[in-house]
Amino acid sequence: MLSGIMVLATGKLTAQKSVKDTAAYLKRFETNREKYIGKPFSLLLKDMALLQIRKAKSEISEDAATTLLTTRFLFSDQDIDASQQPALVIRWKADDAPVAPLEFMEQDHQYRFAVSERNFFEKKIIRDLTVKQ
Repeated sequence: MLSGIMVLATGKLTAQKSVKDTAAYLKRFETNREKYIGKPFSLLLKDMALLQIRKAKSEISEDAATTLLTTRFLFSDQDIDASQQPALVIRWKADDAPVAPLEFMEQDHQYRFAVSERNFFEKKIIRDLTVKQ
């Protein structure tokens, strides 16, 4: 019984690790951007284990050749347009996937990064990434 409590307590402590400085944590990914450029977004999501994306807002073009330009990923529940928060900005490699579902999801979920958004972005290829503060 005591060992079961110890295992649960240890698991709870491990699961509660948090990032104290979001900008510094994100800068590590920017510094190592070469690892992610040309790779699917799922790799970055996997490596970003200590911090979860809370909101995302994409820049979409009318040009059929480059419809999804960039996405700004936020890590707090602040307003999506609040300027004083660290953000990870991903520039995407052009593809021919429709963006209408993304536009609908962003509006429907009020920019929250839900499972449907995660599924949409996972296979997208990263062209570049930067951190904005």
